[in-house]
Amino acid sequence: MSVPTIAPYFPFRRIKIVNQEVSDDASKARIQIQPNKRFQPICHCCGQTASGVHSWTERKVRDLNLAATSVWINCHYRKLFCSHCHRVSVEDLELFHPYLRVTTRLAHYIYQLCRIMTVTDVARHLGLNWKTVKDIDKYYLERDYGQPDLNGLSTLAVDEISIRKGHQYLTVVLDYVSGRVVYVGKDRKAETLERFFDQLSPEQRDGIKAVVMDMWDPFIRAVKKKFLKLKSYSTCFM
Repeated sequence: MSVPTIAPYFPFRRIKIVNQEVSDDASKARIQIQPNKRFQPICHCCGQTASGVHSWTERKVRDLNLAATSVWINCHYRKLFCSHCHRVSVEDLELFHPYLRVTTRLAHYIYQLCRIMTVTDVARHLGLNWKTVKDIDKYYLERDYGQPDLNGLSTLAVDEISIRKGHQYLTVVLDYVSGRVVYVGKDRKAETLERFFDQLSPEQRDGIKAVVMDMWDPFIRAVKKKFLKLKSYSTCFM
């Protein structure tokens, strides 16, 4: 009779399951994995084959639950000499990010839950520390929205939002046509808005023909300072 295995739940080419244990009450499963040596180790940073192995190390990461059973994976993996990055990097096993303590698929699940639930509720639902959940959500938010596309901007909308009592604000710049947020800066000073304009290339700045904003003097000064030499822009006040 064949022994039941959970290997089909781990369809990752670069790992090999060497041991599995399940608690008597089936509340927790522990999986021991190691690199599949049929594949040459590759650098997590650049994706290129590494020139050599620096050392071996271990890490315990959390994976998606199997029904009501929480799954923990003990990973035995390599740190590599990468001649392309000129550094020691972590081996890419297609399983986890080197700076996260959960598997990639659990991290994606957490990120999706954070769109509709609070960080505290997600942490309670999965039995994780709220800080772990917050760091994962922050990582993916920065990945998806940290580098907005500033090409093709023609009309901007500028406004401020209050983040807490005591007159603490954020300056928000949107693409007026699409409504897409392209910049968020601390405070609502002229320098805050100038930092956004300084990110633009001369071609991107030339493409801006109008700025829509309220009668806040620091914003007006910033626009006039950065667009003083342009003749084809107009500023609308709300």
